[in-house]
Amino acid sequence: MHSSFKFAILFALIFIASVGIAVAQNKFEGYSFTLEADISGTCPITYLPSTGAKNAIEVYIAGTDLRQKAPNISPCDGSDVRDGKTYTNGIGRWCFQGPEPMYEVKLTNGASYLWYPTNENTGFYNLKDFRPVRRTQLGKYEFQEPKDYTSTFRNAIQYISSRQGGTLRVPDGDYVVGTLDGVRRDPNYQAITLTSGLNIIGAGSNASVANSNLPWRFSPTRIRLRYPNQTIFRIGGCTNQVTVKDLELMGNSSLMAEAKRDSTGTYGVEALGKWAKNSRTGQESPNSSQVFKFENITFQDFDKGIYVHNANDENCKANEQVCKSWHFDYIKVDHGFFVNNKTGIWIDTYNTDWTIANTVFSYIATNGPGDGIRVKAAGSMLVQQTFGGGYDYASAIGGTFLNVDTIGSLTVINSGSERGKRTLYTNPAGMITNVNLIMIGSVFGDPIELHGSANFISTGNWFGADTIKADPGVSITSTGDRFCYDSRIFACKDTSGQIVRRPNFQGGRMMFQTGRMPEGSGDTRIDGKPNRFGYNVELTDGLFQYDPNITFSDIQKWARGGDGRPPVSDGAFVYCKDCRRGGECSQGRAGSDGAFAKRINNRWMCD
Repeated sequence: MHSSFKFAILFALIFIASVGIAVAQNKFEGYSFTLEADISGTCPITYLPSTGAKNAIEVYIAGTDLRQKAPNISPCDGSDVRDGKTYTNGIGRWCFQGPEPMYEVKLTNGASYLWYPTNENTGFYNLKDFRPVRRTQLGKYEFQEPKDYTSTFRNAIQYISSRQGGTLRVPDGDYVVGTLDGVRRDPNYQAITLTSGLNIIGAGSNASVANSNLPWRFSPTRIRLRYPNQTIFRIGGCTNQVTVKDLELMGNSSLMAEAKRDSTGTYGVEALGKWAKNSRTGQESPNSSQVFKFENITFQDFDKGIYVHNANDENCKANEQVCKSWHFDYIKVDHGFFVNNKTGIWIDTYNTDWTIANTVFSYIATNGPGDGIRVKAAGSMLVQQTFGGGYDYASAIGGTFLNVDTIGSLTVINSGSERGKRTLYTNPAGMITNVNLIMIGSVFGDPIELHGSANFISTGNWFGADTIKADPGVSITSTGDRFCYDSRIFACKDTSGQIVRRPNFQGGRMMFQTGRMPEGSGDTRIDGKPNRFGYNVELTDGLFQYDPNITFSDIQKWARGGDGRPPVSDGAFVYCKDCRRGGECSQGRAGSDGAFAKRINNRWMCD
């Protein structure tokens, strides 16, 4: 073969090889920071300083236990690779290129993470891709299934946080966190931090029965604890736009053949922050966290399913933080299932607003306190198409569906509770006159205890005969509410089984109430009830028109309580078209007589 021809072939091969190497280069980028929403309530992300290159990284071949530095990497986007390290560019981001599908990067604080390149799938991640990995002698990567997934979750969220958010898919599986090996407690475990822009999506939220050996002992995606006083996920300050959906979160549940385990201090999701103040200058830093969605999640066997509170809680120092006022806002819980928790949702910060919709709370009082929603303090809350209760009215009776200390406004729409000790309880200490409690189109048979001096506005609800008991300071406005079932089907009885003829609110100050027609007869009779104004009435730019067709016969019948109406009491006032004027009313002639009849001392007076 001619030498020039051989040279041409060799050149072509070298060129093709070099192009192949260039094509195989993957781009890796990120930031150096710590991520920990601890109990101090401060912002969870702290960037490592550029001073002394403390935000530089070391890059290793993944799966070698940090023993093999990565060869053949090059800098990109203004970063620098030298002395075995990759240095950041002018905006604090490090960037390098290399041929491997993944690397392990080590920060100067000693933490190391599995790191992936950016590609067409960036933004969507699989939790399984962040498991521990080993590199074989043949250069292949083999993932290992960990007994505990804490580090795997942390690695995945660290990577997603460096990109300001993304979607983490959690495939079908049973994921234990908070242990060393799935069995032994990790004494250094801290809750897994949820960070801004993060979406965690599982394969399904069907509730599992952990203590069974049947197929339903598992759910499609289950993340669970094995010890008390642990939290699965924690949200700190300065965190926004987080979604968790389609999975089950489980507390310290007993498995098949295990004795009952302790759920004390276990939380599915804990939100903890503080509205900080400079103790010297008084300058405030609200550290707001906003826009959270918890959708299609089962919370099972926790002390508190969702727990929102302020750092330092009862030990708050007013010169260091605005107590009970951390700004945790715009929260939506949708299609949730809270089962076997001591409390489903516990909220204790004034500056928070919630929507809880299409959700079920199942609880029992013996797993105390056995409450659905506990509001120590909140701004506003909408509870819609949501239901709660126990399993029976005996040993498995539920606690309180809505247990409220203080809130700006609580609105309940098309919801209900049953088989519980109470539907709603309000603490008199926190129920001041600006509190509005609004119920619309709901069904509540269990007791409602209204204490304090709040405003109770009720529209189109169904109550039992003696469901509502209110303190004298509670102002009540009721339109279209119904007490008891249709009398043709069931007699109206109170909780002691006694017949009730005039079911109504018990106590409170009635500002306005629409009436009802009488119905039934005999033992099932329910008396009629007039429309009622409970305070001064003022008419402006108009008149009060009485019925012009009332007769003397009508008012006589009303005095006796005819037509199912209650007997007329003193103080009644009506226009009678055929009553004769002059002293006590008597029969006159319509068209020539007519008078206003007043009920005084059990007589109709037309003077």
